[in-house]
Amino acid sequence: MYKTLLCAIEASPESKKVLAKATELAKCFGSKLIVINVLPYTLLPRDYQKSLREDVVPKIEKIAASFDITRKN
Repeated sequence: MYKTLLCAIEASPESKKVLAKATELAKCFGSKLIVINVLPYTLLPRDYQKSLREDVVPKIEKIAASFDITRKN
């Protein structure tokens, strides 16, 4: 039914639940699952941007990895 599903997550406990449901739906429909996270770098001070890269991105990657989803650029 769906060829591709898009799942947006953040570094929060709820993201694991959202990603679990998205993974389940993708398997059910035989869909490709794309997981994204958007960080508004240009609107943030540089020190906060650095903090996001160093702290938040690894947390999001860990959540995705718990579902065997790896990062692709």
